[in-house]
Amino acid sequence: MTAATTSLSPSWARREAHHEPYRWLATEPGDLFAPGVAEELAACFPEDGYVRLDTSDRESGKRYRNRSRAVDSSPQDGDDAGLPEPWRRLVDELRTGDYRTQVARVLGQEPASGLEIRLVRHGGGDWLGPHTDRADKLFSHIVYFNPGWRAEWGGCLEILPGEHDPAVARVVPCLGASALLCQAPNSWHQVTAVAPGAERERRSLLVHGLR
Repeated sequence: MTAATTSLSPSWARREAHHEPYRWLATEPGDLFAPGVAEELAACFPEDGYVRLDTSDRESGKRYRNRSRAVDSSPQDGDDAGLPEPWRRLVDELRTGDYRTQVARVLGQEPASGLEIRLVRHGGGDWLGPHTDRADKLFSHIVYFNPGWRAEWGGCLEILPGEHDPAVARVVPCLGASALLCQAPNSWHQVTAVAPGAERERRSLLVHGLR
């Protein structure tokens, strides 16, 4: 299937965000991307350049375990870790003012002054504990690239009213789905552990908007 020249579909930004327990939005597969784009991106999801991160032994603060790679849309000459062209196209599009304006409208906030973009991989046993994001962030947008993902494999984003409260909503990381979260003092969320028996790792794109 040939993907569209424009990666993102404008229709996703017409969705209305939830207001409780804070402002957040879950988009369904097919909402965020133009036809064929999510499949193309999943097929060439970058494999190299990740750093193993593990803060599970911390007694306080954000605790997590995953593999993470910072993203630059400009490929390095002679560097095989450079992003595939479909990913460069998406990252360039995310960095436009249009994307930041769309997020600002959905969440009812000012447009971000800049972005931090990462690729994240969660294997069996990897997870992200309850936390709120840093105060210098305006939003977090998590986009998933997991064809055929099953809820019983874990790796689900959970929306929490408080650090120790049960989840009020859960987002299964299916191909093309995404979650957009407004940063706030009460914007608690977590990622459940990926089951050791999951047939594949959980792959996502993480976009942070900065104040």
